[in-house]
Amino acid sequence: MRDPVYTYCREILPPSVVEHAASLSFTRPGACNLALARGNLLEVYEVGLVMKKSGDDEVPSAEYEYRDAGAEEFDLPMIREDQTAPGQRSKNTKQPQLHLIGRWSLHGKIMDLRAVQRGKARGGVDRLLLSFAEAKMSLVAFDADTQGIATESIHYYEHDALKQRTFNDGQTCDLRTDPEGRCAALRLYDDQLAVLPFAAPGDLTAAKPYADSFVVNLRDAGIGVRNVRDFAFLSGYLEPTLALLHEQETTWPGRAEEAVDTCSVTIVSLDLGRNSVSVLNAASRLPYDCRTLLPVPEPVGGVMVFASSSITHVANGAISCISLLNHAAKQGIGASMQNYLDETNVDLELVLDPSGSVCTLVGSNTVVLWTQYGHVFLLRLAGNGRLIKRIVAKQIAGTDIRKNPHALTAPLWDDISILPSCATELHLVYDDDSAYLSDEQLFFIGGRSGRSLLVGVRDANTLDRAAGDSDNIVDDIDIEAELYGDAPPSSTTIKSSEREEWSASYTTTVYDEIVGTGTVVGMDIGVSAASGAAENLEMVSCMGNEWRGSLCIQQRHVQPEIVASFDLPGSPVRGVWTVRCLREYNIGGVMQAADLASLADLSDTFMVVSRDTSTSVFAAGDDLQELDRTGFYANGPTIDVGEILGYTRVVQVHTHGLRVVNASGREVQSIGFDQDQHAVFAEIADPYVLVRMRSGKAVVFEASSDSGRLREAAVPSYFEGGQVVAASLFEDVHHVLGTNREWAERNKDTLNDQARASGEALLDGDFDNLYADAAVAKKRKRGVDHAASQRQLRRKHSDDVFDDLYDEGDNDQADEEMEDAKDEGARPEDVRGDSPMFMLVLTDSGDLNILRLPQFERVWTTRRLDNLLDTLTVAQVAGAKLAASDSDSDEEGAAHSHVASATHGRRVDQIRLVQLGGDSITDTHLLVLTTAGEVAVYRAFEHCAHEYMSQRAAATTSRSDLELQLDNDDGLALRFARMQHDVLAYDPEYQQKMRRVQARQEKAFAEWEERSKMQLVSKVEEERTARKRAVEKQQREETMAVADWDEGSDDEVGASDSAVVAKVVEENVKTSFAAPDDIYADDSSPSKPTQNISEQPIMPSDNKAVEDSDIDEAEAALRYPLDLTRKFIVLDNLGGYPAVFVTGLRAVVVLAGSKRFARVHPVRVPVKLPPSLQPVEAKGFDAEASGLLMPGRPLVGVARFHSRACANGIVVLTQSGTLVVARLPLSAQTARGGIEFDSAWPVRCIPAGTAHGGISTQGGVAFHAGSGSYVAATATPEPFYIREPNPDIAFRQATEAAEAAGKPAPAPRTVIPEYQRHDLRTTSVPPLVPRFSIDLLSPETWETVDSYALDAHEHVAAMRTLELESAQAEGGSRALLCVGTGFVLGEDVMSRGRVYVFDIVDVVPLPGRPQTNRKLKLLYTEEVHGVVSAVGELRGNLVMSEGSKLYVRSFANDTLTSFAFLDCHTWVRTAVGLRNFLLVGDVASGLSFVGFQEEGPARLHVLGRDAHACLPVECADFLVLGQQLQLLAADAHGHLHLFVYAPRDVHSFGGQRLLRRGEFSLRSRVVSLRRVVGSTRHVCLAATADGAVHAVSMVPEKTYKRLQRVNAQLVRAVPPVCGLNPREYRAVPLHRRQNQAPRRTVLDADLLVPLYAHGSVARQREAAQRDGTTADRVLRDIVETESAFGIF
Repeated sequence: MRDPVYTYCREILPPSVVEHAASLSFTRPGACNLALARGNLLEVYEVGLVMKKSGDDEVPSAEYEYRDAGAEEFDLPMIREDQTAPGQRSKNTKQPQLHLIGRWSLHGKIMDLRAVQRGKARGGVDRLLLSFAEAKMSLVAFDADTQGIATESIHYYEHDALKQRTFNDGQTCDLRTDPEGRCAALRLYDDQLAVLPFAAPGDLTAAKPYADSFVVNLRDAGIGVRNVRDFAFLSGYLEPTLALLHEQETTWPGRAEEAVDTCSVTIVSLDLGRNSVSVLNAASRLPYDCRTLLPVPEPVGGVMVFASSSITHVANGAISCISLLNHAAKQGIGASMQNYLDETNVDLELVLDPSGSVCTLVGSNTVVLWTQYGHVFLLRLAGNGRLIKRIVAKQIAGTDIRKNPHALTAPLWDDISILPSCATELHLVYDDDSAYLSDEQLFFIGGRSGRSLLVGVRDANTLDRAAGDSDNIVDDIDIEAELYGDAPPSSTTIKSSEREEWSASYTTTVYDEIVGTGTVVGMDIGVSAASGAAENLEMVSCMGNEWRGSLCIQQRHVQPEIVASFDLPGSPVRGVWTVRCLREYNIGGVMQAADLASLADLSDTFMVVSRDTSTSVFAAGDDLQELDRTGFYANGPTIDVGEILGYTRVVQVHTHGLRVVNASGREVQSIGFDQDQHAVFAEIADPYVLVRMRSGKAVVFEASSDSGRLREAAVPSYFEGGQVVAASLFEDVHHVLGTNREWAERNKDTLNDQARASGEALLDGDFDNLYADAAVAKKRKRGVDHAASQRQLRRKHSDDVFDDLYDEGDNDQADEEMEDAKDEGARPEDVRGDSPMFMLVLTDSGDLNILRLPQFERVWTTRRLDNLLDTLTVAQVAGAKLAASDSDSDEEGAAHSHVASATHGRRVDQIRLVQLGGDSITDTHLLVLTTAGEVAVYRAFEHCAHEYMSQRAAATTSRSDLELQLDNDDGLALRFARMQHDVLAYDPEYQQKMRRVQARQEKAFAEWEERSKMQLVSKVEEERTARKRAVEKQQREETMAVADWDEGSDDEVGASDSAVVAKVVEENVKTSFAAPDDIYADDSSPSKPTQNISEQPIMPSDNKAVEDSDIDEAEAALRYPLDLTRKFIVLDNLGGYPAVFVTGLRAVVVLAGSKRFARVHPVRVPVKLPPSLQPVEAKGFDAEASGLLMPGRPLVGVARFHSRACANGIVVLTQSGTLVVARLPLSAQTARGGIEFDSAWPVRCIPAGTAHGGISTQGGVAFHAGSGSYVAATATPEPFYIREPNPDIAFRQATEAAEAAGKPAPAPRTVIPEYQRHDLRTTSVPPLVPRFSIDLLSPETWETVDSYALDAHEHVAAMRTLELESAQAEGGSRALLCVGTGFVLGEDVMSRGRVYVFDIVDVVPLPGRPQTNRKLKLLYTEEVHGVVSAVGELRGNLVMSEGSKLYVRSFANDTLTSFAFLDCHTWVRTAVGLRNFLLVGDVASGLSFVGFQEEGPARLHVLGRDAHACLPVECADFLVLGQQLQLLAADAHGHLHLFVYAPRDVHSFGGQRLLRRGEFSLRSRVVSLRRVVGSTRHVCLAATADGAVHAVSMVPEKTYKRLQRVNAQLVRAVPPVCGLNPREYRAVPLHRRQNQAPRRTVLDADLLVPLYAHGSVARQREAAQRDGTTADRVLRDIVETESAFGIF
C-alpha cells in the first residue's frame, strides 16, 4: 500500500433537525422573527401575513390513508381531495407564514440559543445568545447593512479551574435568559452557572450591550445545591430570580424503598451588582424522577415540575399539588407527600419522558404538552388563587392511549401530532386585515420526525372568562362547572357526548410547516425509479423512532417528468421559445383582446425553434404542428421571441432585424438593422425590446399602445460607444423598488435619531414640510395579469387604425420603417411620472447601472460587478439622465479599463433582475452568469445610502430652504446581498469548448445527412433489383404473349424508381406539417413562400466542415456566437413555483417557494441520441466527439410550455437536437407527500409503514437493486411484560395450555424456555416496545405492497441487500435481502436471534393497482444462539455475526452453509467486504482488518487491528483511489477515524497494527456509511443523526497540499462567525483521542468550498496568491474533486 494517503471531507447536505428555537425581534424593530438551531446551522425566519385564497393552504390538507398490512390490499398514502384542513377559512384572509431571512453555517454545534430582549425603545432590536460545547457562548446581532450577523461578544469558560474533575460530556450547555432582559445564565461543569448581565433594556447609550460576566458555584456553603437537573428564570421579581431543580441525594428506581422523594426546587436571587447569589425559599421532598421545570407567569406564579409519572406545582417554596399520571406513580412517592396527591389524571396511564417532551403556556393557567410519543395534551391548573389543587389533562391529538394504542386518529388530530424537540411562542403584530387573529396565540413546534409546525391556538372562551374572573382561576367548588360549561359550541371545536368539555373550546390551526430530514436512523442509496438510469441515484433515509417515523427521499438534481420528446431533423438546433398571443375581436368598432383574467390558463400559441441557418415555427398545444407559411423570419437564426402590447403581438428578433406578428401568425411590422450591424442578444419586456449588437451598441425599441407599432427610443449616446457588455430589462410589477425619498418618509424615527446623535434634533413637522410639494409615489402591488390588462385598455383605437395596422408592406420597406421608427422615437423629457420599467446595463469597466425607463435616468450604480462581492452597494449618487453624464462615464470607463486580468478570465456573460414569488411574494433577485459557467444569486433589500442620509440631515438641520430637493431623491434605496448555494460550476474554457462542439456538430450532421441520403439510394437500388426479379418471374410464368413490351421498359421502371426515391426521401428527410385552417382564415393578401426544412441547407454553402485544429478562436466566435442563446429563462409557474431556468455549463433552476428563499438546484434531463443519428453503420460518426453526449450535458434552450396535456411545464432543447416536454413532479405545495423543492435538496417525506408506525433504529431501509424496490423495517408499539420467572409455574401453565388445546403435555421436569412462557402482569403501566415487520415499498408510489411480520419481541438488528452466489441466477449471483434479528425478553433471559434471506419476485398485480407487482419471498430462515447484529458480503458469501463470533456462509440450494469463522471480542456492529478483505468493527474492541483465504481450507485471518482496541465502532467502510486503500471507521461519538494497512512500516509491527492516518469530528452520531463508485473515485457518504450528509473521498497528494495551504490561511484570515475556531470544531476532543497523535491528512472543505463557490473574486485571488498559486488552479482542483459527488 502506498503512503501517504490524503482525504477530502465536505458536508454536502446540512443538518435539518430543529433542536432549539427562540422568538425575538432580530432583523428590525417590531419584527416577529424565529431563530432555529439545526445542528451547526443557524436559520432566521420572519413571520409575515400572506393573503390566502379560498382553499389555498401552504400546509396541504390531504392526509394519508393506510390499511393494515394484513389486509387484502395495501394502500399508499393516497391523497384525498375532498378534505379541508382544520381551521381553513372559506374567504380570502391573511394568515401567518414563515419567510426565511438567512442561514449561516457555524463552526460549532449550537447547544442552545436564547433571545436577549432589548425592549421596545426606538431603534432597539433584540440580540441572540448562543451556547457551544464545552463551555462557550456568543452574543450576535443582525447587520442590516449586509443582511448578515455580527458577533458582539464571545465568552469562554473552558478553564482548568472550572473543569475540576470531570469533562463536560454530560452537560448540555443550557442557556436561560431573564424575562425582563437583565441577564442570562449558562450551565457549566458540575453545578456552576456563568451569569452574563445585560445593559438595561431600551438603553441605547450604553457602550456595549453587556457587562462583565461572573461564575457562581452552586455547591458553596451559602447555597448548598448539588446535582442540578434543570433551572429557569421566574418573572415578577425585582431582581433576577432562578428556580433550581436539583437532587441532593442521588437515587434510582432500584432504591425506591430507601430514598423516594429526593428532589427539591430552590429559588435563588441574583445580585448583579455584587455578583452574589442568595436563597429565597425551597420546596423539598419532590418525586425522585423529576426532570424539567416550566415557569408559570402571574397571576398563578410558581413553577411546574414534570416527572415521568407525575406533574407537580410549586409556589412560594411550597408544594401545591402532585398530579398523578398513572396508577403506578403512588409507589414512587413517599408517605409524607400523600396529602398533596391529585388523582384526576390517574386513569390516563401516561408515562412521560420529560427530556423528550415539550410544553408551552396558553394563557395563564393552561399548558399544551407534546409527549415523546406524539400525543398532545391540554393541562388546566385549577384552584384558588396561587393555590393549585388540581391539574386536569385532556388529550387533543395523537393516538388515544386510554383505548387501543394501534388505532388510527382523526386527520384533525394528526396535523399537530409530531415528535417534539422544542417549542416557543411568537408575538406577531396583526394589521387591520388580520385583526380576527389577534386573540390567537402563535406557536412554533420543532419536530424530530420530519415536520416542524407553525400552530395557532385559540380559546373561544377567553373573553367570557376575562369578563367573569380577572384571574382566570376557578374555585375548587366550581371545578365541575369549569370542566363542563354551557358555552355555545364553535364550528371547529371537538365535542364529547352532549356537553362540551373545556378542552373543546381550544382550536388549533396549522399555518405553515418546515420539512426536515431528521432524526436519521438509517440510510441507503438506490436508483431513482423515475429515470431508471444507474447514474441517477437517490438517497433514502429513515427518520424518527419506533413510535413514529418517516421515509425521506432526496436527490441533488431536479429531474423533471418527461411527458413527450421529439427528434428535430436537420442542422443542430440552438434555441427554443414559446409565446402566448391573444386574438383580437372587433367589438363596437374597437379591437379588443380576450379577457386577461384567464391568462394563467391560456395555452401557448407558437413555438419557435432556431437553427444555425434557419428558424422553424410550430403551432403549440397538445400536438405540435410545423407551420410552413407564417410571418416569422425563417431564413436565419432567431435571437429572442416575446410578447408585447398586452399579449396581442409577438416580436421576433433575428440577426438582421425584428418582426412583429399577431395571433394569426401574420406579419404586421418589420424593422431591419444596418448592414454592418448584427444582433447578438435581445430581451423583450412589454412594451420594450432591447437589442445588443455585436459591436457593443445597444438599441431599445418601444411599442406604442396607440399605433400598435415598435419605434426606436432615443437612447443616450453612451449606448452608441460599444461599451455595453450585458443588458437586460426588468419590470417592477409589485413596485417594491423604493427611492431614497420614500424610504425617508417611512423611517423618520431613524433619521431623527441620527440627527439627535449629531446634536441637532429634527422636528417631525419640519420634516413633513421638507417634501410638502413633492408627490411621493405610494407603493402599489398588482399582479402580472393586472398590469397587462391596464396596458390593453390603453390600446383602444379606431377601425381605421386597425386597418392600417394590418396593411402589410414589402420587405423593401423595412429600411423606411426603420427610419420612421427612429423619427418617432420616444423623448424621455416628454414622459412624466414614475415608471415600473428599469434597464440594467453592465459596461466594459464592470459597473452595473440601473436605469429608469423611458427617461433612461440612472437611479443606482455599483462598481465592478465582475468581482462578485458579497454585498453590492450604491457607488454613485443617482441624478440626471445617463445622457447628461456621458463624459463622466467615459472617464470612469478609462479608469477601469483593465478588468479581465483581475477576474482570472471570468467575465460577466449575462445578468437578469427578477421577482420570484407571484402576487404575494415580492422579493427581487439579481442573477449573474459568468463566462466560466458560475451562477451568482443576489437578493435585494431596502437600504438607504449613507450619503443621502447625511445630505438630508444637513439640509434639514440648516433649515435654509425647506423646499430644497436633494439630488438623489429619486435614487433607489437598494442593496444586494449574495445568497449562498452549493452548486459549483467552473470552466474558463467553456465557451471555447462549446464553439468547438458546434463546429464538430456541423460536420457530424453534414456527414450524417450525406450518409442518410446514400442509404436511401442504396435502399431504392435494392427495391429496383427486387422489382426487376419479380417482373422476370412473372414473364416466365405467363403463358400468353404480351403485345407491347415497350410499356414495361426499364426507363419507366427507372422513372417509377425515381418517384420511389423522391417519396422515401420526402418521408425520411422532409418534415413539414400543414397549418391549421383558421390560421389564415382572414388573410386577404397572398402568403409569401417559405423554405421547408428539407430545402434548407444543412450548413452554409460557402463554409465547409473543418477540423478543430483549423478553427481560429476569433473566427469561431463570429461563426458560432454563443450570445444568441438567452441563458436566463423566467418561468412564472413551474409546477407551482416561480423560477428562473439557467442554461449553460451546468443547468440549474432558481426557484422560490413559500419561504421566500431562493433555492438553486441543478437540473438533470435524460439525454439520449435520437434514433435518426444512430444508423446501423455509424462509421465516421462519434456522438461523444461531436458533443451530442457531453459529460456536463448542457441544455441548449428552455421555454415555458402550457397545455392541457402538460400544465405549467417546460420544453427543453438538448444538445443532441431532442425537444423534451417535461414538468416538475408533484410538489409538496400541491399535496402532502409530494416533492419539496423549497429545501436544501429536493426532498419527499412519506410516513413509514402501516398505521403511521415507526421505524427500526437498527435495520432502517435497504435498496434491492434487482427489483428497484425498497424494504423498510417498520414498527408499531405494544405493551411489554416480563415472562414468568418461576419454572414450576411456567411448567404448570404450559401443561394447562396444552390440555386446553388438545395437544400433548410437556414431559415432566421439562424446563420451558423463557420465550414460550406466559406474561407476568405485574404493573398497570407496562412499557411500550416496538413490534417489527419487514415492509416492501413500491418505488413509484412508496406504498407498502407486501409485509412480513416478525415474532413478538423480535427486533431487527441488521438489514442489507447483498449480492450472493446462486447457481439458479443468471450471471452466478443475485441480489437477496438479508435480515438479522434478536429477541429481547429482559436482562435475565439469554438472547437469541434469527437470520432471514428474502427474495423479491414479480407477481400478477391486483386489478387497478399495478404497483403491487412484487412480493417478498422467504427463501431461508434459521434461529441461532445469539443476536445477528451485522450482515455483509464477502466474495459472494454471506458474512454474519452471531454473538461474539463471525461466520462466512455460502448460500446454495436455498440453504446457508458455514465454512469459515472468526472469534471476535464483544459485539460486532459492522462487517464490510471488498474482494478478499473484510473490515470488522466492534462496539468495544475497535477495528479489525481481516483477510479471507479461499484456496485450500477456507479461513479468516486477522491482518491488523487498531493499536489501542478501544474504539467504539458503529460503522466502517473502505476508501479507494487507484491502488491506494484506506479504512474509514465512525465511532459512537460522531468522529471519523482513518487507518491504513502498511505491513512494511516499522510502526505497524509487520502489519499487526493499523496505522492511524487522520481524525475528523462530525459532532453528530454517524448512523450509516455507504460507499458509492463515482465517476473518478470511490466516495463514502456518512449520514449523521441530525440529518447532515458528509462526503469523504481520497485525493492526490498535490491536490491535497495545494488546497490545504489555502485552507490553513483561511482559518486565520476569515473572521469566524460567533468567534468559533474551525480547527477546534473538526478536532476530536483530547479525552477521546488515542495516544498516537494523528497526522494532518484530512482536508476540511467546509471552509474552502464556500469561499470559492459563492465568495468574491478578490478574496479568492488574495487567498490563492498568499500560497503561491492562482484562484483558477484552486477552483479547478475543487471542481475536479467535487465532480465525484455529483452522482445524485
